[in-house]
Amino acid sequence: MGVALGRELARWAADRRVHVALLGVGVVLVLGVLLTAEPGKNPLGYANANAALAVQVVALAGLALLAAPRHGRRLLVVALALAALATLLNRSAAGVAVALPVAVTVGLAVWRRPRRRWWVVLLAAATAVAAAVLLLRAAASPVLPGWADRIFDSVRQQLWHDAVALWRTRPVVGAGVGSFPDATALSVDPDTSTAHSSVLQVGAETGWVGVALFGAVALAGLLWTLRAPAPQAVVAATAWTALLVHSYIDHLLEFAPVVLAAGLVLGWAEASHPSEQLDVPEGQGPVTG
Repeated sequence: MGVALGRELARWAADRRVHVALLGVGVVLVLGVLLTAEPGKNPLGYANANAALAVQVVALAGLALLAAPRHGRRLLVVALALAALATLLNRSAAGVAVALPVAVTVGLAVWRRPRRRWWVVLLAAATAVAAAVLLLRAAASPVLPGWADRIFDSVRQQLWHDAVALWRTRPVVGAGVGSFPDATALSVDPDTSTAHSSVLQVGAETGWVGVALFGAVALAGLLWTLRAPAPQAVVAATAWTALLVHSYIDHLLEFAPVVLAAGLVLGWAEASHPSEQLDVPEGQGPVTG
């Protein structure tokens, strides 16, 4: 659904109404934090999910910037800045960590208009796989490595250990969808009734079969970006990877708006017109790599 809507949005990428809508989303994301008391921050009720959504909005604003003429970029720059600010205001360290490469990629794509996309997709795939392997190795250890112990709180570590323990009971097919809450004493609190890790949750409940399917979906998203013109592909691949990596260490994919926004990015990028690659600053040609 998100991909289909994104394809439709791409048709109106240079329309000022789309720019105003993105600005409105940025305002909602910022006000949702400022006007809500702890712990559940609006609009999604979970700060890290808000941050993940904001990262995708940064990418959407970037795609709109790629289609907009120079004189029509002001609203989009403000929308992008508001989305980035929302990530900071939600105090999501992981959100900020993945937002930075997305924002930098948007800036480079708008400024330099890359002509090649394969290298970014390969780098994104390598990053996603490396992050997953790193997490699985850390969570499988009786005690998390020093670097992980310093970064992640004890509750999250316990959830990951419980997920690994459940996964080991039926490694191939998992213990069944929805089985994780019964495998952890922390599920008495709704906020800790999931593993706070997409790959560990999938592994615990559906085993290596589910992890393979999850990986196939992740790969399909990256391959989908190859259908887009190079500047849009670079932005979409970076945003997709940002969500994947962030989801490895938090429960984000349960929030429909986050998944919808990621789909919007993929669809918008794929449906962008190739001629948008020619919108480069005067006297400056596209880079070749």
